[in-house]
Amino acid sequence: MKTLVIGLDGATLDLLGPWIEAGELPNLQRLMRQGAWGRLRTTMPPISASSWNSFVTGVNPGKHGVVDFVYPNADNYKVTLIDSRTRQTQALWTWLNEAGYRVGLLGIPTCYPTEPVDSFMISGFLAPGPDSEWAYPPELKQELRAELGEFLLAPNERYRSTRWLDRFLADLTASVENRTQAALYLMNHKPWDLFVVVYWDTDMVQHETWRFLDPTHPRYDPIQAAVYRDQILEFHRKVDADIGRLLAAVDSDTLVIVMSDHGFGPVHSFFLTNNWLASLGLLQFKRGPWTAFKRLLFRLGYTPLRMFRLTKALGMARLRTKVRFQQKAHLVNRIFLSFDDVDWTRTKAFSIGSFGQIYVNLAGVRPQGIVQPGTEYEELRERIIREALALRDPRTGEPLIERVYRREELYSGPYLSRTPDLIVQPRGWEYMAFGHADFGSNKLVESIVGLSGHHRPDGMLILSGPGVKAGVRLEKASILDLVPTILHSMGVAVPQELDGRVLTEAFEDGAAVQRSVLLSQANVYRERGSISDLSDEEMAQVQDKLRGWGYAG
Repeated sequence: MKTLVIGLDGATLDLLGPWIEAGELPNLQRLMRQGAWGRLRTTMPPISASSWNSFVTGVNPGKHGVVDFVYPNADNYKVTLIDSRTRQTQALWTWLNEAGYRVGLLGIPTCYPTEPVDSFMISGFLAPGPDSEWAYPPELKQELRAELGEFLLAPNERYRSTRWLDRFLADLTASVENRTQAALYLMNHKPWDLFVVVYWDTDMVQHETWRFLDPTHPRYDPIQAAVYRDQILEFHRKVDADIGRLLAAVDSDTLVIVMSDHGFGPVHSFFLTNNWLASLGLLQFKRGPWTAFKRLLFRLGYTPLRMFRLTKALGMARLRTKVRFQQKAHLVNRIFLSFDDVDWTRTKAFSIGSFGQIYVNLAGVRPQGIVQPGTEYEELRERIIREALALRDPRTGEPLIERVYRREELYSGPYLSRTPDLIVQPRGWEYMAFGHADFGSNKLVESIVGLSGHHRPDGMLILSGPGVKAGVRLEKASILDLVPTILHSMGVAVPQELDGRVLTEAFEDGAAVQRSVLLSQANVYRERGSISDLSDEEMAQVQDKLRGWGYAG
């Protein structure tokens, strides 16, 4: 049985559900009526870097080793970008290829550099740029360009966070069309048993437009909402129509899976996690004169966020984007307070990530670690948890933190030590940790600029096709369950090391999927040793993209 997976990055039933019910998105409506559907629980934190890696592997971040787009380098405190080689485990396509099946992969995030597969792999988000080697086999790059005229690795962000929302939506619509044309060409001209296509645009549109769709959002403006709501709906109609075009290209005996890597909801404020850790004395700065001068500027309010607001107020957001793409991060760090100014010999904890990930500067693990394993480590974590739960939003007096997770509550596996020691979950998910390394504002809490929507743990899942029960509501599906389900439905043994399960409740009693699950003892981990880092130029290109799309400071 062939399998078609359509990934809608960030899609949520909270937004799409009412439109589907009203018949505005008829192809998704038909798939739901004909198949099984429900919310899809993702990884913690709910960010594409970890969730897509869990989707393709069927294991948690403690096994595949990816929690965010960036992580603190084990040899120093440099904020390091992930790529496909950061993933420590085999992926779905490996087991299918070994079983004689061919795979076609288009646009799965974090799949750069590509790896050899039977039959093809096209990178998506995190590919450095159009001149990089984003296709396997390599000749497919020119073939796609010859067919399409241009292949878009990612949507154009030139009008993001500007007053030209209509132009931004037009660029996203063009990106969807380009991705669909590529998918249809590959589906019709290349061999495949599993085809996966991912649309990143659905994530970007929600980041920018949630405030127009949610009357409860602090920045909701009913006049603007009336102007833009139909345009936003029209974009989603385009996505739905293109899903229909993909469905028309497959046979009726194809298993169709529509899924997202995480959900979405409102976000209104930044939480400056490193500012908070510094206020507790857990993060310390160097004592030199230049750092002292930068701290003075910081206290006076000369921060990256203030500069962003200034360029936006002056109508220079597009100029800001151009400047950002020409700069290296270290040039910004020379002017503004940054991790370059941290005294690691006196720092006990620091944060890297947009979901409150906190790392302990542990002796024997970090190069200048000062916290001793055992009692001191546990006491420090207890203190951070206690202080976090006592935090209040200084603007309202309301609790700021809803829950704090220890790493072992979320993850398991041989790469547990790569994961954050703690993850601080803000109240209602309505606060976003600022960036990945820099001290973007001198406040504890700051109103967000640009973004109005951010990630939530519950994405969406629809299964339709032969043997799938019609109208079944899936209640406890996890993103970890998709690899076991796909392997089992295609008659391939499921590695016992996987963390997910086969979603048997989605299938009829007499369906082939209801047969006993065949488990294998296959080693899920990859052989290491031939891994090389991204070049400095590639690293800069990817970092610029992350900054532009709100995933880095």
